[in-house]
Amino acid sequence: MKKLSLIIPTYRNPKYLDLCLKSAIENQIQKNEIIVVVDGFIEESSNVLDKYKNHIQILDLEVNQGMQTALNMGVMNATNECIVIINDDNVLCKNWDSLILEKYQPESVYTI
Repeated sequence: MKKLSLIIPTYRNPKYLDLCLKSAIENQIQKNEIIVVVDGFIEESSNVLDKYKNHIQILDLEVNQGMQTALNMGVMNATNECIVIINDDNVLCKNWDSLILEKYQPESVYTI
């Protein structure tokens, strides 16, 4: 089964990032690559990032560079062909990865 790279850009939103990561990790069928791109102010999210550090990859932009830069960095660091981008205030449903891969076709773009 193909794996996904889930890109989650975040900026000063630790409360919702916690919910997002919890849902992404607990509701996946397989272990997917989860990349959190911190667009500045990493210290505000450090407790949340530490909580999930064994399940995620963290990219720290150090200073705020904007959503586009954060997304580009996440995509450039993804290792899987199927890339999913969500905001840090989203909650993923049970089996989210399986549901996406059922519809996956190469060279296509999908939104959740």
